[in-house]
Amino acid sequence: MSLQTEFSAGIARLTLNRPDRLNALTIAMLDEMVELLQRWSIDPAVRCVVVQGAGRGFCAGYDLSGADEPEGGQPIGVDAAAAHLMLHATIPMLLRRMPKPTVARLRGPVAGSGVVIALACDLRLASRTTRIKLAFASAGRCGDPGAPYLLTRLIGGARARELFLLDEPVEAEAALQIGLVTRLFDDAALDAACEALAQQLATGPTGAFAAMKRNLNAAESAAFEEVMATEAVANAHISKSHDAAEAASAFMARRAPNFRGY
Repeated sequence: MSLQTEFSAGIARLTLNRPDRLNALTIAMLDEMVELLQRWSIDPAVRCVVVQGAGRGFCAGYDLSGADEPEGGQPIGVDAAAAHLMLHATIPMLLRRMPKPTVARLRGPVAGSGVVIALACDLRLASRTTRIKLAFASAGRCGDPGAPYLLTRLIGGARARELFLLDEPVEAEAALQIGLVTRLFDDAALDAACEALAQQLATGPTGAFAAMKRNLNAAESAAFEEVMATEAVANAHISKSHDAAEAASAFMARRAPNFRGY
């Protein structure tokens, strides 16, 4: 199976599973990812989503080998390709906007479409083997929908232009310094660190996390006064939630809170 899924203790894990191709993406994989993420985004049992790659890499981008070409050699037409791009653009949108934390576990090559998927996640935990390369210029392409938006907001316009136009790889330490990844670990420690963080998020106040994500997304585009008003309403709702009351009770009792996500 090109995609593998696992669910336990509130954590939904999505594994890109083409290790022989460095988990390069196909249309079929992307179609399935759209369906999975749509389902997980509204499933209350899912409290955290982790995206990862099988084997030694995260994702080498879109598979340019022709694996998606139909039998008979007839290439996919421009209109059909554009329709697929619009459909697949919902993947970074869902990762960024679903009302629960999303985490990318990165090691080895991260390129092209794989970079966009990683950037759309709330947090990116990386191994020191991680090597990020946009690879769009190398492929003679301008980049997946969402790539300029996400990259510009993470590292700034000047740096984003440098990565797009020069198409130079970014090693793990440099990726951490400029904000492409959130945290960096030795390769042997990455899986345990990612699991611990996912468990922390899955047992956290997911209702508050959802409001945080809405506020943070709005802060990137809305006017200051509009954002303040939105945040005030969100904070009022969350302050009256079970989790807010539970946090106060747990603090007074000096125990760990039992968050329910509402």
